[in-house]
Amino acid sequence: MPEKMAQHKSTVVKNVAKRLREVILDGTLKKGDRLIQEEWAEKLDVSRMPIREALTQLQMEGLVEIVPHKGAVVTPITKENIEEIYYIRSMLEGLAVEKSLPFLTEGDKQYLHDILVQMETLDLTDETNGEYIRLNAAFHQTLMGGCPWPRLRKMVETLGISPIAPNLLIDYYQETQREHRLIYEAALRGDPAELRAAVEYHILRTKNNLIDCMESIKKHA
Repeated sequence: MPEKMAQHKSTVVKNVAKRLREVILDGTLKKGDRLIQEEWAEKLDVSRMPIREALTQLQMEGLVEIVPHKGAVVTPITKENIEEIYYIRSMLEGLAVEKSLPFLTEGDKQYLHDILVQMETLDLTDETNGEYIRLNAAFHQTLMGGCPWPRLRKMVETLGISPIAPNLLIDYYQETQREHRLIYEAALRGDPAELRAAVEYHILRTKNNLIDCMESIKKHA
């Protein structure tokens, strides 16, 4: 019984987060709007607890900010934000992996392989998203690990990725994994230019898919 209750609670929170994410991304809720727990609990016919947990998730995704004395305030990610973040990241991370490759050890390459296999065998669901995010971050960080330019690495880490990407791009999982394998194989071949091109393509393709998902949400609102 407790396990079934936990699964039900998880499903409710997931559905609430999905609905709130949609009304933020489709523009129903604008930047600066307050997201009042009591109102949304009534609209979605749930208690305040799943609303509160969903808002915590959306805060992690960068879609709301919890402000003292005001509660949750909408901070939507726009198409322009995505264009800027991913385009700059493609250039910087591409350069970082190019500089890193000559310094990657056999141990680093084995670790990349292990991460790749774990990602490829992961049954990606809403419940395993967190593990996938961790593995994806480890893959990219390992590729850049040998870069001798610390400022460049720091700039890439500061940009990061859009935190809403994993939740929106589940349908592109197979495509993403094919690209990760191409990146890994380029690293094995030891060609810095090939590796840089593969990483840049991967990041820009992710940008395009993310924007398509956001536009689709708006279209079907």
